[in-house]
Amino acid sequence: MLHDHLLLSVKGQRLDGKWGSIHTTALHENTVAASALYNEIVAAEVCEALGLATEPRTVTPGRRPVMEIAGVPHELIRWTARRSDQIAACLTELEHEYVTAVDDDGEPRFLPVVSERARAKLNGIAAKMTRPPKQKARPLTQLRREWKESAIRTSKVAIDIVNSLVEHARAAAAAIRARVTAVVDVALAAVDVTATVFVMNDGGRFHRRHLLAEARRHLARRGRRRRASCRAACPPARSGR
Repeated sequence: MLHDHLLLSVKGQRLDGKWGSIHTTALHENTVAASALYNEIVAAEVCEALGLATEPRTVTPGRRPVMEIAGVPHELIRWTARRSDQIAACLTELEHEYVTAVDDDGEPRFLPVVSERARAKLNGIAAKMTRPPKQKARPLTQLRREWKESAIRTSKVAIDIVNSLVEHARAAAAAIRARVTAVVDVALAAVDVTATVFVMNDGGRFHRRHLLAEARRHLARRGRRRRASCRAACPPARSGR
């Protein structure tokens, strides 16, 4: 329901104290890796501040799972996913048009399978095509009251869970932390990350930034937003001779 945006300036301060322009090409190339890092840090800080944890949820079979706050009923998540449903429906139509498009000579215009890169572009198009007009700003207290009333009325989630959602989520987080180890096998993680990146990119072509992004997602799934677990996953550095 609530989301945020991160605004990056194209100017930055160098180590010598002088200001200069950021290499925008490099910034654009590393957008996904930076986004994965940002998402991980935000979720980790939210979970630490509120005593919560995250868990993976499969939205689309065959695609990467998304990380959700543990203990929040899926029915309540679906209740907030009306915008996502609109985008998903439009994306399905665009993907069908993509794989069936032909040139003037009748030959397929694109590959018969939608790649990750093509899907990302089509998803952006679907988001713009289905974006509703901006509503008039309302006080947060009013919005929270309306959201709660709507959730109780239409989500089919029990009223007592809606009224004590944070406590319910904290109990789920405690159960997760009791059974999930904070140690990550670095070697196995490296294999998993590399294999995923190889499969998800056309022809196995990828860069370091793709590995960084997938590594962040891997830690998010394994660490369940325990920031200490990320540090515990790294072996101590050995001094060189």
